[in-house]
Amino acid sequence: MRGHKTGKRTAAVILLCLLALLVSGCGDKASAYDKALELFADGEYADAAAAFSKLGDYLQAETYAAYAQGLTYYEQGGYTEAEPYFEQTRDFMYGDQRYRFCHAYVLQETGAFAQAAQWYEELGEFEDAVYAAAYCRARAAMESEDYETALIAYDEAEGYLDSEALLDALNFEIYEHAIAYMDAKDYEQAFVLFTLLGDRYDATEYARTCKNYMLEDAYDAAEQMIDDGDLQGAYDQFSALAGYRDAAARADELAVRLGIDITQE
Repeated sequence: MRGHKTGKRTAAVILLCLLALLVSGCGDKASAYDKALELFADGEYADAAAAFSKLGDYLQAETYAAYAQGLTYYEQGGYTEAEPYFEQTRDFMYGDQRYRFCHAYVLQETGAFAQAAQWYEELGEFEDAVYAAAYCRARAAMESEDYETALIAYDEAEGYLDSEALLDALNFEIYEHAIAYMDAKDYEQAFVLFTLLGDRYDATEYARTCKNYMLEDAYDAAEQMIDDGDLQGAYDQFSALAGYRDAAARADELAVRLGIDITQE
């Protein structure tokens, strides 16, 4: 009987030791978890990621580990590397916004500027999304030679990445195209491009010159219509040119020949 009691006492002692070890282990994990949280709160994301990774599936350690690793890359501008970590944690903290920002960046890096702009726009004012969206709109517009949209978008990008350098390059490219159109006597296209440049270079003076050439060409075209017997066409043309040379007077002369009562106009 005595041996039986001794056996029971031994089993109880062993059980108590196991419980103590279990409690101690849980206590160690709780302490490590708290320390990892402190690292995370202090912005020590790389150390936090390593600390959480050692805790396995304890509480939210796996989620924190992935999110902290994503933030480590994100803070360094490594959006491509950060994307998969935020994809795993889209329902945690700012995981969804950061995932979408990273995905937009990946699209941007692959040259899918129109798609990237859409992803950035959907983020509203999150991080630099507004400026990134403008940048991508400008790059997309450049691909389709939509210079006006590109100029506006680069300006809205407010220095995002190399937007300022690209804006300067675009202005000069537009200027060269405008000069080429002018040399080819395509004054209308040249005028449009010079107008886009505003007061850059000598664009204002060139735009004025192109407009004068356009008016002169229109005046000559009206004269030719008279020679061709198209008096109505000439009248409409001269009327549209009112204010240039004697176009208004020529329109009045044609009105008389056409029987148009200009006093009613």
